Amino acid sequence: METLVASASFDRIAAALAVAFATWVTFKLYKILVPPQNLRKYPKAGTWTLIRTLAKRMGYLEQHEMLFEAMRDNALKRGIIKSRDETPSVYLTWFFGRWLVVVVNPDDMKLVLTKHDVFEKLPFDVGHTTKFIGRNVAVVQTPEWKRQRKVVNPAFRRGWATSLFGLPARQLIKHLDAIASSGTIMDPAGWMQRMTLDALSLAAFGTNVDSLNQPDAPIVKTYNTLMAEILDISKLMNPFYKWSKDGRRALALIEAFDRYVFGLIDSKVANITARKAEASGANGGEEDEARDLLEMMVEAAEGTDFSREELRANTIVFFVAGHDTTANALTFAMYLLGMHPAIQDRARQEVISVIGDVDGTTSDDAMPFPTADQERRMPYLSCCIKEVMRLFPSLTIVPQRFTTTAVTLADGTMLPRDTLVTGDIYSLHRNRAVWGPDANEFKPDRFLDSVGPDGQIPMHPAAANFGWTPFGGGQRICLGQQFSLVEQRVVLAMLLLRYTWTVVGDEHALKGKPESMPGNLLHAKGIQVRLERR
Repeated sequence: METLVASASFDRIAAALAVAFATWVTFKLYKILVPPQNLRKYPKAGTWTLIRTLAKRMGYLEQHEMLFEAMRDNALKRGIIKSRDETPSVYLTWFFGRWLVVVVNPDDMKLVLTKHDVFEKLPFDVGHTTKFIGRNVAVVQTPEWKRQRKVVNPAFRRGWATSLFGLPARQLIKHLDAIASSGTIMDPAGWMQRMTLDALSLAAFGTNVDSLNQPDAPIVKTYNTLMAEILDISKLMNPFYKWSKDGRRALALIEAFDRYVFGLIDSKVANITARKAEASGANGGEEDEARDLLEMMVEAAEGTDFSREELRANTIVFFVAGHDTTANALTFAMYLLGMHPAIQDRARQEVISVIGDVDGTTSDDAMPFPTADQERRMPYLSCCIKEVMRLFPSLTIVPQRFTTTAVTLADGTMLPRDTLVTGDIYSLHRNRAVWGPDANEFKPDRFLDSVGPDGQIPMHPAAANFGWTPFGGGQRICLGQQFSLVEQRVVLAMLLLRYTWTVVGDEHALKGKPESMPGNLLHAKGIQVRLERR
């Protein structure tokens, strides 16, 4: 009898525990899958819709279209918008178990980008990203950022010699000449990736890795394989990634790349020390714009607590971000100019008026590239670049922030402390309420009325009331902005002098919707271009 009573008691306890556990799981799932009460007024795409797009490894543009249309359906159903031409000013998205507030209007974008003490950067440590990127000025939180920028800013806040881009572009032209003469169709993405890698290695390290001529060189293969691994979000979603075969391989690649970078750092330190010992001056008479980033940071770090690891992290982030983003911008520039021959020709005529024309017998190693003065005197080309980066921003979203205190959005909504927030740059740049009914069209002329007395097109977000933010904004605006813009003007000017080109082949691209790779960094895929020598 006592045994039966004990057994019944045990069953009741087990049942109670099971109910309690089920209740706890249900509550947790509810918290994960249902937005907080104060945010439920905003439209959203379904959580499972997002998970399906990630599982299918959709390219960014395809994924964005699917999720944005699902969000618009939700907004229409709830009366938040009245037609599909409208873009909600704020929406919600699900991010690994938490709800993220996404702003798509200039006022809130300005708030997020300029109030960096209120919208603090969210640490992002998925897979081996922190191991690779390190703690650099782009990702650390505000107190640490203030310390690091004292060393890093002087290395970036200077001019960049146009030869850093013109010389690698000549090597690119050598290969493109062969493609043009053979009538072969080319995908600009791969070529731009290699050319910008060479320019970045020259600017960052003072050493050209020469990926255009040696694409299979060990350091080039290590870097390219590592980047493909680091950017594969579908793999990084695996909670056991670090211990997986892919994770172990990524770690080995990072360690190999580190050996290369630390070797360069140690060599720079030794060279600078030797120069000073010979009393030859810190820069040997060189202009700042001709010196590489690592050398300038090594010198700026002297007498500070800036570590060897921080030198590595800040060189790496410039190397990675500057190379990939500029390659993507140049790829989409070739795409849009190839789709719009009249605009391409107008840009070419401006380049000719500034630099002078070249004849068909000019060799690749004699191709002129703009001087620092000339690259500033091509406003229409700058309008083209600005419009390309509006339609296809390399970074499609603002890196995630969290609120450090309660803050009020433009629509009056109060976000409590510890709310995750980001900005949808891609959607903001195509928002008809901001850019008009032709927001999805390639029209560089829309920026011509902003040309300043000096002939420059302003490339800061305030010039477009924070409706144009491909480089971010505020005090933490991308440090490599000027580097990227100078490179784009130099390379495009040289290509326009040398070739005419058209987009062919891929039906997605020809319909104005090129394919892309997964991830929030916009990589074009499958664009096909036919080049002709002028």
